[in-house]
Amino acid sequence: MRFVPLAIQMLILAIPLAAADPFSSLLPAESLHTLRGGGSASSNIPVDGSLSLLPSVASRAKIAQEVKTFRPTLGVELLQILGGLAQPADTPAGWLATYNALQSASSLRGITYWSKTRNKAQVLFLQSYVISSVSHPARIADPVFNTIPAEDDLFTFQEDNSFGRNTFQTHLSFHGDHLVVKMENLSTIFMMLLPVVKPRNFVSQVVLVPAGKDILFYGTSYLRTAMPIGDWRSRDESLKNRLIAMAECLNTRLPAAHTP
Repeated sequence: MRFVPLAIQMLILAIPLAAADPFSSLLPAESLHTLRGGGSASSNIPVDGSLSLLPSVASRAKIAQEVKTFRPTLGVELLQILGGLAQPADTPAGWLATYNALQSASSLRGITYWSKTRNKAQVLFLQSYVISSVSHPARIADPVFNTIPAEDDLFTFQEDNSFGRNTFQTHLSFHGDHLVVKMENLSTIFMMLLPVVKPRNFVSQVVLVPAGKDILFYGTSYLRTAMPIGDWRSRDESLKNRLIAMAECLNTRLPAAHTP
């Protein structure tokens, strides 16, 4: 009888252990459970600029410090998992497809989001395209890369349904196991003919972490203004919905990009 426990132990050891979730080291268990259940996690950024959902990637401290220093008037965070890709996203081909999808500014034209302030779905970007430079804003084709550079800047023009016609600088940085995209306005944003957001005072940052056929998407969007912005809750919700629309747009581009 004393040999039975040993046999059981050997049997247990022979059973393959379930693989740990590749995102488990980046997120709290509660957040990961929500995302794996098909949901998303979101949070408003408090007045001190602290972030609560930012994954534990190597760029975390830098991004968190930037937002704290910025001290936004308004800001939101969003976590989602973009799944169901045709091919693994963490292969060289998958990385490149994701990077080129991020360069496709023209594909943002016509995407829709739910405007909480207007209480209806509307087009987010009436126009969206890459420009050669800020000083010479001629429209050019979306760039296509054969290799991923460590750093790259992209200049775009967008006609936003809420914020009007503006130019933006997008900085992309590749960190080996994740990508960071930072987008800042270069022109003053007007609403109802009033200047409400100065240059580089409306910022969006996205962190992408691929693992197999999933990509962890973290986005934060924040702004600083001295002008009254009305219903704060609806403005927060609209900012979050803009991030959701951009995540969904990226997710729709990736399966096609990954298909041989």
